[in-house]
Amino acid sequence: MRDLVELGLSRPEAGAATPDEPAGLRGAVDRLLATLAASAGTALESEPDVVSSFASRLDACRRELRVATNGADGAGAVDGAIRTIEHFLRSSHRYVTARESELKDMIHILHEAARLMAGQATVFSEQVLASSARLQSFTRLEDIRDLKHQLAAEVTTLRRAVEEKQRRDAESSALLSERLEVLQTQLVKAEEEASIDPLTRIANRGTFDQVFARMLEHARMTKQPLSLAFIDIDRFKTINDSHGHQIGDRVLLCAAMWLGRSLRQSDFIARYGGEEFAVLFRDATLAEVEARMAQVLGEIAARSFEYELDSETRTVRFTASAGAAEWGAGESAQDLLRRADEALYDAKRAGRNRVVAKKRAILGGLFR
Repeated sequence: MRDLVELGLSRPEAGAATPDEPAGLRGAVDRLLATLAASAGTALESEPDVVSSFASRLDACRRELRVATNGADGAGAVDGAIRTIEHFLRSSHRYVTARESELKDMIHILHEAARLMAGQATVFSEQVLASSARLQSFTRLEDIRDLKHQLAAEVTTLRRAVEEKQRRDAESSALLSERLEVLQTQLVKAEEEASIDPLTRIANRGTFDQVFARMLEHARMTKQPLSLAFIDIDRFKTINDSHGHQIGDRVLLCAAMWLGRSLRQSDFIARYGGEEFAVLFRDATLAEVEARMAQVLGEIAARSFEYELDSETRTVRFTASAGAAEWGAGESAQDLLRRADEALYDAKRAGRNRVVAKKRAILGGLFR
């Protein structure tokens, strides 16, 4: 226990002397994680949703570290942060490598197009110059019949050169059009993939931010209710530790699928980061969302799925907590996000597997 106290990850027993305890080590680790989360988007290149997920996971590790009451919990939080950082660095390296490969492919295509166009222009120019030289030599011909014969032959030669160039230009244009069409298709696919979380196949954090801004503006203009709920899987780290990360991923996928089935077409769900989801409810009051989320969380708690491990069938059950808030006139997007986030923390502190609705403070609305 004394070793854990020295690391700043456990509280000393009453009356125990700890003269060698480094002051503020827990706080130093917390500030280091906060700095890493804040600088991830500028220090390293990666996809926006990956950076957002990394920052969210570090925030979760910071929260676990803050509430740790013993050395084992604190060490577990630090170990989780280290694994999160290692995973993010590997993901960033793969992202940069893929971008470099795409740029090389584009440069190669441009080089090929330039070489092809320059080569065709050179051939055509040589043909025209050769024909011009022959036409200049006609001035030395004295027989009009020979002159007419040579001119007719030269016109035929020029016509063939022009037709050949037109054919080559058409082939080049068709080839470039085909390549551009392929690139356009790849671009559309890349844009679609960039808006989707690759694991759960629902919208990612970046798409949520865009949709949230649009729905909030619509609520301001129409005066219709807009509510937000954050849903977080309870004890997700324990699930990963007990069953492995592949089963943890399956839990995330099941949660996204079950949540999506419970929503209306006008609602919007996204993976907000880590094991946390966000749902926007258009034209729904806080009371309506609270009742609906309570029903959804009850359905999730009643569900389970099975998997095989070493010829043994295992069952996984899990619960989730939710925090909800309704937008109020004059309230900013950050205010709504903050209240929903605070409601989620209240649900966690109250025992998990429940929904907490946080109303807007009356005085806060009066002073806006």
